[in-house]
Amino acid sequence: MNTLNRVIVVLMLLTAIPVCSVLLITPVELARLLQSASGAVIEILNQIRPEIRYGVGILLALGLDALLILWLLFEVRPPRRIVRVPAVSGAIVAVAVDSIRERLKYHLDQLADVIEVHPRVIPHREGLRVELDVLTTPEVEIPTKAGEILQMARMVVEDKMGLRLYGQPVVRIRHAPYPKGGPRPAPPATH
Repeated sequence: MNTLNRVIVVLMLLTAIPVCSVLLITPVELARLLQSASGAVIEILNQIRPEIRYGVGILLALGLDALLILWLLFEVRPPRRIVRVPAVSGAIVAVAVDSIRERLKYHLDQLADVIEVHPRVIPHREGLRVELDVLTTPEVEIPTKAGEILQMARMVVEDKMGLRLYGQPVVRIRHAPYPKGGPRPAPPATH
């Protein structure tokens, strides 16, 4: 749904830019054009019998309303809160998204130099998308720690829970502030 929303917003903006420009630059000419066009449309519609005009209008309105109501329902429906485990035979097994999030948080909090983890688990048909916001100590080596976090997340989701990851997990690392006075410089080497 996000992609559809973005496409619609982009199309609306691309339409609004020239319309607003024309409206602001030539308002009088645009008003005259709209007046003559509306007069022509009224003339054409007056030639159609009222019962046909109303009948077609009602059908079009009902169809458009149905589409808009469906769109609205897709927008306000709650996200999926459970994920099916594909590797179990003989039964249908589902795991709550909150349980996956809590398990990731528990295991990732155990890693050295990790102060706090906020996992985000997004179910997809093909698997789970995982995003991790991690707070670490200030002196951590980012590439090493990111690899360790990814390895633990994969182990928890794929090995321990039997689920599939969809796409690449996202790890956002933020350092805790240095203690007052900043980091201590390394003592000079003595020979």
